[in-house]
Amino acid sequence: MAIVSYGLTTVARVKTFLGIGNAINDTLLERLINQCSDFIEKFCDRRFLKTAYTNEVYDGNGQNRMVLKQYPVVSGETFTLQSRDSYNNQSSFTIVSSESYFITESEGIIIYMGGTGLDAPVFNKIPQHYRVTYTAGYDFDNVTPGSTLEDAGIGDLEYAVWKLVAKAFNNRKISSNVQSEKLGDYSVSFRKEAMSDTEIEEILNKYKRPYEH
Repeated sequence: MAIVSYGLTTVARVKTFLGIGNAINDTLLERLINQCSDFIEKFCDRRFLKTAYTNEVYDGNGQNRMVLKQYPVVSGETFTLQSRDSYNNQSSFTIVSSESYFITESEGIIIYMGGTGLDAPVFNKIPQHYRVTYTAGYDFDNVTPGSTLEDAGIGDLEYAVWKLVAKAFNNRKISSNVQSEKLGDYSVSFRKEAMSDTEIEEILNKYKRPYEH
């Protein structure tokens, strides 16, 4: 087993947090890190690893702003906003002029400012009349020196991962083979711990994806 590409920490960093010096439980820790990373992504409803998204489809909302599914938007990468007029032809999208909107990169919000490319100064076409190509997330890989969550500026999230993995590791059933337990068992455990630890709960709530109101 290996840490998934979007894993939110490494075995070495967890072992330092736990004060473990041997490799006996490395496979177990990898499993816990992967499952904890999955839990946190589902809880926060977003992917933290820098990822390119192509033609992600959105409904109009009648507002002059549209919240992207992923953030922060990475500056300098390709970003295109498209709209379509037809309700029948899914391929009839046309590019909206970049002069018509502004992007708040840290929050992943497109703000329409007027100009050409849309019928009105709001995102009012539904359903699925807009699509966006962009890159979002944090640049880390947990392999390259200086490329951890801490280096990406979200070290508190990695700390939350350490605490959740530590709780699962220390509370595992001594008499059973923890590696045979189902993913759902850990998900329930992670949620229980996250909601009972104020520090972890505050960190995860800080990174939860916002929604349109």
